[in-house]
Amino acid sequence: MNQLFAGAAVLALTLVLWGLGRRPRKLLLSSTDASSVAALNRVQLTLVKPQWQGSEDSTSLALESPVTWNSPATSLERLALQRQLREAMAAGPDQRLEAVTLAGLWGHVSVMSLLRQGLHDSDGRVVAAAAAALDCYRGKPRAELIQDVPPPRNVARMR
Repeated sequence: MNQLFAGAAVLALTLVLWGLGRRPRKLLLSSTDASSVAALNRVQLTLVKPQWQGSEDSTSLALESPVTWNSPATSLERLALQRQLREAMAAGPDQRLEAVTLAGLWGHVSVMSLLRQGLHDSDGRVVAAAAAALDCYRGKPRAELIQDVPPPRNVARMR
């Protein structure tokens, strides 16, 4: 009986060692080559004209014309402009683009929430205009206050 257990143990050990010594099978087929797929994608991307290039002509004409805009002088004008910008942000994409551009020209702190809202817009032109308008608010980050932290109560036990 002991010889039967010894033989079974040797057979099991042989099978385990033989299984560990084999090379793992390739999970992907050798014919699958990602470089050919990537090359095909690059070719297809050059054939497709991006959407923003088609609307580039209309925006470039608007930007080339000289814009004479004066910021509001009184608080009543400022409130009227803020209301006008909020209403334009609730309208269509062209009005939202105009509102974000006007808010960027104004440069007042009160329109930062409107510019942040423009960052999450569905129109890419509005997002780009809002990001460009928010650039003037970015600056060097404030230095963090470093406070001296007392050592733990049981510091003698830690060493």
